[in-house]
Amino acid sequence: MHLSQALDVLETLLVAGGHPEIEAVERFGTDPAPGGPSPAGLRIRYVNGALAYLWGAVWPSETELPAPDRLPPPRGNRPDRAVVLATLLLDAARPPEFRSWQPVALADLGPTGQRGKVPRGLRIVAADGTSLLLRATAAGGPERDPEDEPYPDWRVPETLTTG
Repeated sequence: MHLSQALDVLETLLVAGGHPEIEAVERFGTDPAPGGPSPAGLRIRYVNGALAYLWGAVWPSETELPAPDRLPPPRGNRPDRAVVLATLLLDAARPPEFRSWQPVALADLGPTGQRGKVPRGLRIVAADGTSLLLRATAAGGPERDPEDEPYPDWRVPETLTTG
């Protein structure tokens, strides 16, 4: 599986998931595989102007994390929140294009005291056995992120699919 195909699946799920915090999901970059000078990925634009990115990367060390059951609060957790949302959507849709997916901590990334312990990546194993790492990064917007979950009633749609 090519990186662009994995991004297609995630883009579809992020849009179909209908999370009220997400204003737009856009593509960026041109590299056909992770690790190049123009990494391909998804830009998640939030209603408060903040951004999160999931992009093809190569990282020297990763640690699998338990599957999440809810989103972390936005403030200080935008990258983690993007990984967790993608994981929740994948868990619900179970796209046939992927064999497995797992949030991962990446060595030396994360807030002080939590480096290498928070979900800053998503490891995807495609149905064909290809393994891809999507790294999560973020940029703040003009409005400050809330400390608590701004959409506590949102749930992953029961009928979520990639088709």
